[in-house]
Amino acid sequence: MSRRISGLAVAGLVVLVAAAVYAGVAAQKVTVVAKEFSYTPSRITVKAGQPVQVVLDNKGVLEHDFVLDRFRVKMGAIQPGKTGTVTFTPNAKGTFEFYCSIPGHKEAGMKGTLVVQ
Repeated sequence: MSRRISGLAVAGLVVLVAAAVYAGVAAQKVTVVAKEFSYTPSRITVKAGQPVQVVLDNKGVLEHDFVLDRFRVKMGAIQPGKTGTVTFTPNAKGTFEFYCSIPGHKEAGMKGTLVVQ
């Protein structure tokens, strides 16, 4: 009986330590300004395996969004003067394109690069 209780105590301790470690990983916050037809910054560097929070600040006169296909990120359209937020965790290293999916915006140059290290 005491071995069972000891085993449960150890298992509980492992869960608590894992939760504390996970809770300690703060999101990498990146503010991206959207205008016609660009993002600033257009190159973002983050760490793999750590949450990333993108705040899109639309300073343009048209609606804009933020799409990053590789990590299935799709922020809905943000109206002029408004902000939107999306959080994701990049699980692969590399260089990936993000863009505005509003018709014609990507083609007009509204895209950027996410570098995951």
